[in-house]
Amino acid sequence: MIARDGLTVVSGSELAQRILAEGNDSRCLVLDTDHGLKIIPLVPDAKKLYLEVTTGCNFNCTTCIRNSWLDGTGQMSWETFVRLAEQLDEFPQLETVHFGGFGEPLSHPKILDMMEVLAHKGLKLELITNGSLLSTEVASRLLDLGLEKIYVSLDGPDEKEYNQIRQGADFHQVYGNLKKFYRLKQQRGLKSPSINIEFVAMKSNYHRIPDLARLLPEIGAQELLITNVLPYHELLVKEVLYDREETELFSGHQIIAAMRAKLPQMKLRSLRYCKFIEDKAVVVNWKGNVNPCYALMHTYYCYIYGRKKKFYQQSFGNVNESTLAEIWTRPDYAHFRSQVKDFEFPSCTDCQARDGCAPPDNLNDCWGNTLSCSDCLWSRGIIVCP
Repeated sequence: MIARDGLTVVSGSELAQRILAEGNDSRCLVLDTDHGLKIIPLVPDAKKLYLEVTTGCNFNCTTCIRNSWLDGTGQMSWETFVRLAEQLDEFPQLETVHFGGFGEPLSHPKILDMMEVLAHKGLKLELITNGSLLSTEVASRLLDLGLEKIYVSLDGPDEKEYNQIRQGADFHQVYGNLKKFYRLKQQRGLKSPSINIEFVAMKSNYHRIPDLARLLPEIGAQELLITNVLPYHELLVKEVLYDREETELFSGHQIIAAMRAKLPQMKLRSLRYCKFIEDKAVVVNWKGNVNPCYALMHTYYCYIYGRKKKFYQQSFGNVNESTLAEIWTRPDYAHFRSQVKDFEFPSCTDCQARDGCAPPDNLNDCWGNTLSCSDCLWSRGIIVCP
């Protein structure tokens, strides 16, 4: 056994061989927990990759993280992408690559070439976009590539709310692009990609959800994904809807109109669940940094129930310096994923003592964690992502 950073790595042991009978790797992580030993195989078993190819965007949205982040904008180099693409061969269970993050993927000049490389590897492709660059030519190429899912951000059913939130945008252009995309899909007789709409709900626009839901058939949308707003600046705090009764927000005719909607949680529940960890997902940002989730992808400020908090990005390595498989199987990364899966963090969000001791950033908590998910609203289902 090899002790490393307070963790124990078992290499070549009889126990490890028995646990890893289906694999060739003989390394595993052994954690001494209150419930006994926990054995974690250190194998490249990620199933989904979230890939941020750019943080640039042609919109200036009031809800965007750029209003508070401390990172610069940039786009992934072709060299970094090729290096990463080659490394994906080490992940036998990898199924899907989601092009997203905190930029507009279609603004990257090589985005379609990147998707083609991964499509040739047999991977399913997903894309989230603001829809403004979804021209007929781009749409045709996406259909050629066999895109599995497309998510389009649409925060209103007409130009009034939409253009107010998404500054620099044109509702009619985006909606027209969506109708053309759907028509082209129909003309080809394709079942994929599924067309999905993402809506950021706030006090100023949630009442328009029924109107937006009625537009879904015109663009062939199969799902309306609703998420609450995460305030990245103080002015958005007053727009927060959560902590109100679901029946107050989505009652009566609204529920009927939004039947095809996937609704977020509006109250804090006891259950905490990380979609990224449970889906065995990994996030790679435009610099090649490997992050465990969207919330830890960049450094920024946001407001958690009115409390200003700084979130530092957390990278467990960079694909330009190590392979993704090497990073994924690092004991500290595996240990962190185990912590999140069991949610070994306090719940600062609804703690009675939060006003006196809630930490100002995510680098510590009262349980002694040096990277904490104690205030994560994604894990409570309040903030939702594809």
